[in-house]
Amino acid sequence: MVGQFHLELASQADGTHRLWVSDAFRKEFAAADFNGTLRIESEGTQPIEISLDRPLDQAGDTKGLVARSERLSGQVTLTVTGNLGQTASFDGVHFFWDYDPDFDLKTPLGLDPMVPVPVGNQLSDAKVQLGRELFHDPQLSIDGRVSCASCHRPDYAFAEPEAVAKGVAGRVGRRNTPTVLNSVYLTSLFWDGRAASLEEQAIAPIIAHAEMGITDVTSLVGRLDSVYGERMRAAFGRPLTLHTIAMAIASYERTLLSGDSDFDRFEAGDREAISVAAQRGRALFFGKASCGNCHVPPLFTDLAFHNLGVGWTESGSADAGRFEATGDPEHRSTFKTPTLRDVARTAPYMHDGSLPTLRAVVEFYNLGCRPNPGVSQHVGPLNLNARQLDDLVEFLTTLNGRFSAAEATLSWTAPYSKPFSPLPPGGEVAVSATGEGASAPDRLLVDDHQAFFRK
Repeated sequence: MVGQFHLELASQADGTHRLWVSDAFRKEFAAADFNGTLRIESEGTQPIEISLDRPLDQAGDTKGLVARSERLSGQVTLTVTGNLGQTASFDGVHFFWDYDPDFDLKTPLGLDPMVPVPVGNQLSDAKVQLGRELFHDPQLSIDGRVSCASCHRPDYAFAEPEAVAKGVAGRVGRRNTPTVLNSVYLTSLFWDGRAASLEEQAIAPIIAHAEMGITDVTSLVGRLDSVYGERMRAAFGRPLTLHTIAMAIASYERTLLSGDSDFDRFEAGDREAISVAAQRGRALFFGKASCGNCHVPPLFTDLAFHNLGVGWTESGSADAGRFEATGDPEHRSTFKTPTLRDVARTAPYMHDGSLPTLRAVVEFYNLGCRPNPGVSQHVGPLNLNARQLDDLVEFLTTLNGRFSAAEATLSWTAPYSKPFSPLPPGGEVAVSATGEGASAPDRLLVDDHQAFFRK
């Protein structure tokens, strides 16, 4: 097997643990596809070992091996040894996580419960509240009129209905505002990927001329210190600085999660969650149209950069894309694959906001995008008819998550919320990995952002 897969360990308060292996669509593999051992070690409990070469217990459509132990607590280590089919080998691969963080972040259905949070900026209620206020405070801009939320509007899924962003004094940017939702999972930020963390991303617009326009950071810090300084010192143990401002905003952004969409409910077994037209669109998306090659679940992005010819003219492209961040000629005019979650709420589309509707987007892809010397090898004419294009659009609308934009925070009604920690009855924790069996059959590759990996 080549591509993304998941090892998931569901641990319940009564000491029941269930392990199963699934692909990116959470479709479980048969017992023959995975064999080996799982060793679970937790502070204060006896280690347990699960052998996966025994027959798997059946629980509905889920094929999982059941083991029992005391309840997990503290730091937990998961050691996997075995093989996934003929392509990926696990040789004492270690995963670890902590069940005692200061912040109980619940993830909605469809998202990975293992939320990557940097060790140097763990979440807390105080940090998140500070970040929420700063995110909506226009005093971060030079004229006191533009906040993060001016462009990342909660009522538009933390994007905005403008082709490109507008900053202080009516200054116009070059690129469309991407959503902040689910950005906690991203390995790079901005259309060109120039920021490696949410902290780094949060600083950039504050000092950007066309956005918030701050040129005197010392004055900004002095102005904000009287409002936030005392709480900042209490939350971070250090004074208010541009860096701690960014850390607070990043903490808030990490809580902005969108899931429990109709698509997620359909994948979880609710066959009536999406319409028949959307089901046809789903088949096209992951089949003939090949959209899923780059828009990979669960985030519906491959986190990579591609040239689609958007904005290309005979004289070339006005925006060099990722090339501006790396200087690599191979990256010229490439842009990050955006998430498609909540995509029906974030029009207009593409890095320059040039396509006003989802129908315009699928028509653009149907034509094979715009030919140019560096166009991606993943695109080409699709030859879809009008009904098929409509079906694709219908499917894309099923990716809208459920949250309350009115409060500028997310209020979930998902019946399957999965707490990261601590585990209540029925709680779940998952470990995700990426296998590249074709190119590296003898080793397991894990996404860089999964800070829980250690080998």
